[in-house]
Amino acid sequence: MDRSASFKFPFTHTICPLAVTLVCLLLSVATESASGWFEYHRDHISNGEIWRLITAHLVHLGWGHLTMNLLGLWMIWALLMNNLPSQHCGLILLFITLITSAALWYFSPQLVWYRGLSGALHGLLIWGLFNRLKTEPLLSVSLLLAVTGKIAWEQWQGPLPGSESMADGPVVVASHLYGALSGMLVWLIGRILFAINRKTSE
Repeated sequence: MDRSASFKFPFTHTICPLAVTLVCLLLSVATESASGWFEYHRDHISNGEIWRLITAHLVHLGWGHLTMNLLGLWMIWALLMNNLPSQHCGLILLFITLITSAALWYFSPQLVWYRGLSGALHGLLIWGLFNRLKTEPLLSVSLLLAVTGKIAWEQWQGPLPGSESMADGPVVVASHLYGALSGMLVWLIGRILFAINRKTSE
């Protein structure tokens, strides 16, 4: 047994969620005016402040919102991402956040501002479930159906009861839909690139 490998595993596979957690906590203790520099804000993005497309997912409405999202992040990581290199997962999360923000920009022009990690978390969850379809088909399909049902409900009826009080403010359900679709798209692109790479290496 390689003791060094067993020692490194818990840390090396959690660098990304640890980094996200730390940044979110630091931004949460910042002043409201400072946090405002990082939220998704359509007018400011139009003026060239494109960093908001990423940082919007790291600022939150309050401690309840932050706690809920960080718990979701660590649950998804523990269940679905713990067998992948942290840098790989970090890239997946980055692409999901960018695509989710782009979808908010193009398909929800009425949305002025947005904060929170929940959209990206839906994408990360979908990516992880698709990635486990072969090894854990029953669990993956069951959870995919549950998430699909949740998102469909939100698009039809609005936020789930109690979610806005837990989040300390309004819930942008469009971000959940765009995040889930982003996760599916990132997974599909990854599979296509993997197939192309394997074919060229044969």
